[in-house]
Amino acid sequence: MKRRNALMAIAGIFLPVSSALAQSQERLPLDQMRPYIQVKTVPGDEFTVRAFFSPTCTYSKQYYPFFKNLSRTLPQGQQFEFTPLVNKLDGLPFPMAFYAVRRYYPAYLANFMEAAFQGVQDLGLSPKNWAAIDRIGKAARIPASVPKLVQDHLAEIQREIDVAIERQGKMKITNTPTISVAGTYTVTPEFTGGDAEQFSNLVNGVISMASLR
Repeated sequence: MKRRNALMAIAGIFLPVSSALAQSQERLPLDQMRPYIQVKTVPGDEFTVRAFFSPTCTYSKQYYPFFKNLSRTLPQGQQFEFTPLVNKLDGLPFPMAFYAVRRYYPAYLANFMEAAFQGVQDLGLSPKNWAAIDRIGKAARIPASVPKLVQDHLAEIQREIDVAIERQGKMKITNTPTISVAGTYTVTPEFTGGDAEQFSNLVNGVISMASLR
């Protein structure tokens, strides 16, 4: 019952105020009322909220402050992860660099992401170019050369990439930004027509619903 109530609350984000229309919506099958995509739960992500992003995506940059705030307000027992979408447009250097920084210099990860958004979108740097990645790393004040960091730990980083590709495939992630919840539900700003406030309500509603499973 609690899960159904949470589902109805989420659907209510999109229901019209007219009671007659609302009643007709209530008679729809639940599958038609879900403002999210549901996949078979990905093992290991049951208590994780992920923000899939791309350094070339203007909306990823736009929603970055919201994602940072979300990471600080999750229910107890849930963790937040930023996750680059591995794709042809961005190439492999950026996600490899991201996982290297996350693994070996986690305190600098936020700096690295912010420098990447600025470098790629404002300065025209290519996320596929190792020289650009090095420049982004220096702007983020990472103590080591990021390309060298990747090279020195290539086997570990490649495993991270392999896991990331398998994960995003199982979750059916194809665009950014996308939020995944509990390895089961995914939502994007497109579901709310780009309305930031409704997207925030939707994400928090899905997180609440998932916690009641």
